Amino acid sequence: MFFFILYSIRNLLPNFASVNFNIFTMKEKTEERSEQRYVDILSNAGFKAFFGDEGNKEEVMMLINTLLPASRQVTDIEYRPTDHQGPVIGHSKDFQFDFMCRDVTGAMFIVEMQRYKEVSWFKRCVSYASRAYDRQNKTGFDYDVPPVYLIGLMGVDINHPDKDYWKNKYISEYTFREKECHDLLDETIVIIFAELTRFHKTEDECVTEQDRLLYLLKNSGKMKMPPKWGTEKPCKDILDAFEIGDFSKEKRKQYDKDMYDEKRRNGELAAARNDGRAEGLAEGHAEAQTEIARKMLDAGMPVDQIMLFTGLDKETIEKL
Repeated sequence: MFFFILYSIRNLLPNFASVNFNIFTMKEKTEERSEQRYVDILSNAGFKAFFGDEGNKEEVMMLINTLLPASRQVTDIEYRPTDHQGPVIGHSKDFQFDFMCRDVTGAMFIVEMQRYKEVSWFKRCVSYASRAYDRQNKTGFDYDVPPVYLIGLMGVDINHPDKDYWKNKYISEYTFREKECHDLLDETIVIIFAELTRFHKTEDECVTEQDRLLYLLKNSGKMKMPPKWGTEKPCKDILDAFEIGDFSKEKRKQYDKDMYDEKRRNGELAAARNDGRAEGLAEGHAEAQTEIARKMLDAGMPVDQIMLFTGLDKETIEKL
């Protein structure tokens, strides 16, 4: 009997080991498939992990500079609070920028990330930049106010009136110029958009520094390996800052939490949007959208996102 048991164990062990090895291998392959190497800069968690870390100051300046005109290159930046109170008399509502800094000349730079279509997106950018500009006004008669640059990293296309002109273009700039001769009397408010959805260059087609950095901004969340030019500066420094595995323990913990919160919020938005469609068919579009807006407000969603998913204007939502 004893020898029979030994014989049975001996014959079972290879199969047992094989099963365990296969389970381990399957787990390893699953983790390998699901593991994301670099942050997606168009996600809230990825944007915050990169722009919100002052240890990435040099890399942030590289990205900002590649989108700025040659006459406005920054050499150092000071991080600024992103929460502000409405400056208009009678309005005390807070507003929040995605990222804001100031350079050594006093110029202010705001970086906004937009992944979803939004009603009046451009007007909101103008409002943000105007508020930041106006807040710098000092009491008295001196209007020597430093310029404000708002940079929008776009995960959606802008609805340009001239479709053909913008077919193969992805960087646009808006400011105050004379209509006929395009005179620029002074730097005031400048809004620059990088439409990453219009950027279709392949790895091999990216030759300039701007093209390569735009390629990283668009594709980093999907890349398992750096591009062949990704080992060269400044791209290497950018990718190093994007690499999730290099985060400190505390930063990784915060990043994972932000990712979880973002996925949950996206699920809530999708559910609210689906509910809105269903209720819109059953009860009438206007009533359904109002009810969904209430649900989204109860869930703590920001007004601009509620406007996006319901089509209601800001005043209607605020009355709710």
